[in-house]
Amino acid sequence: MGWVFIILIPLVAAFNLIYFPELLIAISIVTTLFIVLLLFYKLSVEVDNSHVRFSFGIGLIKGKYLLKDINYCKAIKYMPLGWGIRFRPGAILYNVSGNKAIELSVKNKKLKVWIGTNAPDELAAYISSKLPKGRAEN
Repeated sequence: MGWVFIILIPLVAAFNLIYFPELLIAISIVTTLFIVLLLFYKLSVEVDNSHVRFSFGIGLIKGKYLLKDINYCKAIKYMPLGWGIRFRPGAILYNVSGNKAIELSVKNKKLKVWIGTNAPDELAAYISSKLPKGRAEN
């Protein structure tokens, strides 16, 4: 869960409604903030026998990778510089909080995929156990 989003966005929205002199603009800002909240309030990761899937918020923003296309999966820590979808040198990061993720190296993708999680070691171990035999953690 992205508790920063869940707590901060309603506070900013309330501040805008109370202190912004132009009501129409304040309502537009509040509407935009709540759309962002719906889109990014949580990040869910699912792993089955064929895919690693993830989705943000209500599920409009999502991604999936075939296990057979994953070269390796490992737990990482990174310097947090915001939340959501972030481009980092050599990687694309999907996160809603914290500074921990799993790193996926995917066939035919130049960028590594980082997916934020509170339990990176456990998730990386589980995904690694699902990968075709002979794929080692790098």
